[in-house]
Amino acid sequence: MKLSIDLSPNIVALAVLACCVALAVAAYTTRYPALPRHRRLILLGARALCLAALLFASLAPVLSYSSASRERNRLLLLVDHSGSMEVRDGGGGGRTRREAADSAASAVASELGGRYDVRVAPFDIALGPIGKAASWKSAAPAPGAGETALGDALREALERADPDSIAALLVLSDGAVNRGEDPERALGGVLPAFALVVGSAEDPPTTGIAGVESPAEVVLGRQSSMTVTIRQGSRPAIRGTARLSEGTRELSRASFSLAGPGASTNISIPFTLTERGKHFLSVTLDSISGDPLPQNKRRLVAVTARQAKRTVPIVSTSWDWDLRSFSRGVEEDTAWAVRRLSLAGDAQVKPFGGATQSLTSALDGVEAVAVRFDARTMTPRREAELLRYIERGGGALLWIDPMSRPAAGSALAKALGLTWREWLRAPGLSTSIELTQAGLGHEISLLGGDGATAAATWRDLPPVQAPIAVTTRSGPLTALLNAHFGLETTPILLAGRLGAGRVAVLDAAGAYRWGLTASGLGGAGIEASFFGGLCTWLSRSPDDRAVRISALDLTPGGRAVPVRLTLADASRASGARATVVAHPVPGNGSAGSATLGPASATLGPASATLGPASATGDFSGSIALPEGVYSLVGRVERSGTLLGVDSLRIAVGEQGIEYESLRSEPETLERLAASSAGISAPLRGPGPVLTRLRSPEVARSRLVQMDIFHNPVLFLALILGATVEWVMRKRYHLL
Repeated sequence: MKLSIDLSPNIVALAVLACCVALAVAAYTTRYPALPRHRRLILLGARALCLAALLFASLAPVLSYSSASRERNRLLLLVDHSGSMEVRDGGGGGRTRREAADSAASAVASELGGRYDVRVAPFDIALGPIGKAASWKSAAPAPGAGETALGDALREALERADPDSIAALLVLSDGAVNRGEDPERALGGVLPAFALVVGSAEDPPTTGIAGVESPAEVVLGRQSSMTVTIRQGSRPAIRGTARLSEGTRELSRASFSLAGPGASTNISIPFTLTERGKHFLSVTLDSISGDPLPQNKRRLVAVTARQAKRTVPIVSTSWDWDLRSFSRGVEEDTAWAVRRLSLAGDAQVKPFGGATQSLTSALDGVEAVAVRFDARTMTPRREAELLRYIERGGGALLWIDPMSRPAAGSALAKALGLTWREWLRAPGLSTSIELTQAGLGHEISLLGGDGATAAATWRDLPPVQAPIAVTTRSGPLTALLNAHFGLETTPILLAGRLGAGRVAVLDAAGAYRWGLTASGLGGAGIEASFFGGLCTWLSRSPDDRAVRISALDLTPGGRAVPVRLTLADASRASGARATVVAHPVPGNGSAGSATLGPASATLGPASATLGPASATGDFSGSIALPEGVYSLVGRVERSGTLLGVDSLRIAVGEQGIEYESLRSEPETLERLAASSAGISAPLRGPGPVLTRLRSPEVARSRLVQMDIFHNPVLFLALILGATVEWVMRKRYHLL
């Protein structure tokens, strides 16, 4: 420890003290000649002690020295535990990269533990817990999982630990960063970073999947294909088979051959999905003799199967001009198609050219439906099925028939709070159509524009007839358009929510004229903007859910699944409790394996309680699951009251991105070290890194400055000298 003393003398104070010293010496040597010599010396010494204390204080001395404590010199070791660290370089007999890195981390902690407070943390796709080296050595090893996100780990480490207390970072990794933020940008040169590169820059002796190109969406019943890239390292020529499966059911397969070391090939695997919804497909390579790495021979992908077009059924006894106009407006968007359903008996429907079926079957997978709301079409049985469809999240347009009337006291009308009456005298055509206050802000009636433009458009439209006079009483429907018939005014368009679904009621006959003349003779009118927009709004009932659950489609095996639940009404989040339950989907084996059996029937549902809600009504947490396909069901409750439920399907398994390239990449770690005044070295030759870490220039020290003129000892010396002089002068009869 190097000490230094800085002085800041006051010239005036020194001059005064010099005069005082001269007067004291002169006084005690010349004024009291009768005093014995030893008494004069005692008095002079006491006076000198006081003056010396004052002289020392007037010089304002400051003692400076540097301090380097272990608490302020932490060495943070970040150890790569990603999937690629399970590779055994040079064959299957040696240690994995993970084992080599863990062993090196323990050795570095022992070597530098006397100089630094060593802390160790694993990382892969996220940073693990930061702990002391002793706890790291005793922790049970876990298999590597996930991609390598070194940049994210560095940023999180700086957020968790005070950068001022960290002297340096040491990263032990193969350098194969394939996810997250750039490491150099994340560190930003805040700390010196050192690196020990684990693994070989040569391809290991393994054959595996180097990439999968799969469509995110496919059409039901239509053949699609995914392209699989297969690459091998230091291995001789080989032939094999790649299989595509869903659960335990094999969908397709393709053969491949690789000519020798470093060879790669692309193969196309055709497949056809026949069920709508999200599918989790597994690409696997048959077992290869002598290959030490099984993880790079499987890949899990998510594919959604849908209809070629989004279908809107129209349930009606006839096909009139209004329904034709509706059909044109919907199909203006090429992603939509209209399907006619005629009536069969009092409960069933029949598609054009198809077989008779129940209304429930016809609406399976349908997002929106248009129905003629009259007693012939909406029999009690069909009405009950439509009501269930709406309450479960479907969208329905109820269009009043111009000839037939709705059944009196129907269950659907009661659920909607809808009442109607016949006109005492036919009102004829409307004199004008105007937006209500609610219609000025609703996407259906705004026609894709603003309120002023939409109001002018509706006023200029041709007149229509209202078959009946509709009213609502404390129901879920809100009037968006009113039509004037002389002195009478009645709503002709109402919309709202019922259960989890959406409903619109249209009481207008002759609406086909809106498409023929609204934009001039022969113009397209508002068919696309009104009927297309109406259908789009009806199909978006999932947006109204009180609770929405979100999670990644795919999560690497061995990692917890992050889950978020969001309350639509954030004001209700206070005091609420959110839970998530994961139910295994029957018939799906372990993700990524075509040979394993189906998920165990005895595997109970896993559950997790999510963290407290944020200000925006979000609950977040994670749930640990073994490999497989699961249905996540999220619930939010408050004081015993259910606020909402939502679900989605996810899978846990091998994504394989980590295994696309298995050679180490020292360049990444070299750039990181060079940008932060550190150095990088291979693990087999760590000498340069350890030498720098032992050097004094790396250790953090702080300059300690202590003003020694403000201290009790100096004050006591001043008091003691004055007291001794006063006592002695009194004793010698000099006062």
